[in-house]
Amino acid sequence: MKYVCGPEHDQRSIEITLPYLKKNIGMFVSGGLDSALLYYLLLIENIKENSKHFIVPFVIEREEGSKYFAVPVIKHIHRLLNLPEPDLYFLDIGKLNPHMQVSAAIDLAYNLGCDIVYTGAIEQLEIHSDGWERPRIKENYNFKAPFLTINKSHVIDLIKQLTLDSLFYITYACVQDQGRCNMCNGCNERSWGFEQNNIQDPGRL
Repeated sequence: MKYVCGPEHDQRSIEITLPYLKKNIGMFVSGGLDSALLYYLLLIENIKENSKHFIVPFVIEREEGSKYFAVPVIKHIHRLLNLPEPDLYFLDIGKLNPHMQVSAAIDLAYNLGCDIVYTGAIEQLEIHSDGWERPRIKENYNFKAPFLTINKSHVIDLIKQLTLDSLFYITYACVQDQGRCNMCNGCNERSWGFEQNNIQDPGRL
């Protein structure tokens, strides 16, 4: 499925598809808007294809407490789609170097039977990376990141288009340990995304 999203001054298109030959799909869900949206879109595609794929949500346990936000997000998305709650898998790799976390998570997902892994990583702007470097993401045959060509403003716009506003209340962006400190790179990026769309973040604390 193709989607056009983003504020009027920067609209972009993305395409979400499921692999024809790879049936066991792993999806990293952090509890933030990006991975929540991608997980929802993958499940939608699977429903359209009569549930031919088995999509497994993986929660990466990081020091900022991502698992406490990711679990309710996953359950909420399944309720929205009238799907039974899935089995949850937790990947305890939060203490690794950020650049090692991605490869370690992929290896663990493969070891658990996944044929391909998806991540909701988005385009990273320098203004949201001050003093902090996110893991470098590069797609290959077994690892997909369909949001790499869009940023937070596009994610927020697409969530609005799909009337998934409930995600704004239960997701987090914080890279601290508070959920929403409203000062760190993650929180600033989220605020910027809403500002670009000229809307207020209803989930802001």
